[in-house]
Amino acid sequence: MEVPEKKTAKKPTEAKPKVVEKDALPVVPLHRSFLVKVFLLVFFVFLLLPAGAALYGFFGVGAYITIVFLVSCGVAYVIARPILLLADVARRIMEGEAVPPVTLKRSDEVGQLVKFFKGTVKRVSENRERETAVSEIKSQFVTVAAHQLRTPLSALKWSLRLMLDGDMGEINDKQREFLQQSYQTNEHIIHLINDFLDISRIEEGRFGFQFQKIRILDSIQKAVDASLAAATIRNVRVSFVKEAPEDIEIIADENRIYTVLTNMLDNAIRYSNAGSEVVVQATFARSQLEVRVMDAGIGIPPAEQAKIFSRFYRASNAIRQQTEGSGLGLFIAKNIIERHGGTIGFISEPKKGTTVFFTLPAGEDFVKKQEQSYQPAGGAM
Repeated sequence: MEVPEKKTAKKPTEAKPKVVEKDALPVVPLHRSFLVKVFLLVFFVFLLLPAGAALYGFFGVGAYITIVFLVSCGVAYVIARPILLLADVARRIMEGEAVPPVTLKRSDEVGQLVKFFKGTVKRVSENRERETAVSEIKSQFVTVAAHQLRTPLSALKWSLRLMLDGDMGEINDKQREFLQQSYQTNEHIIHLINDFLDISRIEEGRFGFQFQKIRILDSIQKAVDASLAAATIRNVRVSFVKEAPEDIEIIADENRIYTVLTNMLDNAIRYSNAGSEVVVQATFARSQLEVRVMDAGIGIPPAEQAKIFSRFYRASNAIRQQTEGSGLGLFIAKNIIERHGGTIGFISEPKKGTTVFFTLPAGEDFVKKQEQSYQPAGGAM
């Protein structure tokens, strides 16, 4: 009886890791090499110098200079053309413009550079398209979520208001204090949601404006009066210094300007020291209004001042003093002021305070110009 041979199980062969071969620079033949061409050009230039002297004597000064000029222009064009082309494409990429296809075809070292540059341009374009798509998705999500949240919060707000006003029956002091805190928290969340909606509208170019003539000092006074309650809670005084004519009128969207002022005043009061004063100053000169909001608070660290108008950015010392805040107020204010044809800026020194200021033109022709040139300042999150 034959004993069957034992079959030894074959060990599975280990899969070798795949090595992705990167594009290597192919060797350029000598007769196509740009380096060789430049070498030969310089070599023959020096070799033909004696012949050039003969041509100089034969044709005369004017004709000889013309020949040299034309030859130099041709050589310069051949050498500089691909560099200028690539520089123009790089500029378009940096400025965010549409990048045209690079059509330069060469088989020397410059051609190799163009080949890899084309790959870079393609990847940059794909990344830009991907970022745009992601930004649109995020913007749509924020808009839908904000709308869905705002409806129940508004209902809660009015329910709390009815209880605080006594319309739902008498409440004791402890209950009133608890309801007041809930009401303030709810107001803060609604304000935050409105900021998110404003950001989405700015990015989508739907941040609508209704320009009309307004008495700007009256609008500033409304914002100052609205800030007094928060200032009292934080033991901060608020004053309005009017150094512009009382009856001055400008073309503006009153609600949007009110948003700018309340955002600036909220920051000034929030980061002021107890017992200090916030001063709002309005001046008029050279056909434009300037409004300043000055505080004597914590200031902004110098290393962080370049980011102060960015979305969701809050200075490190501001976060330590106040944990609440979205970092959207000044970003929204900047978009509104620039949409009005004005400018916005600030001056700050740590532990001494901050002055945020903006200007608005008093002329009536800027609205049409803004309609033609305005581009929403969205950017990627």
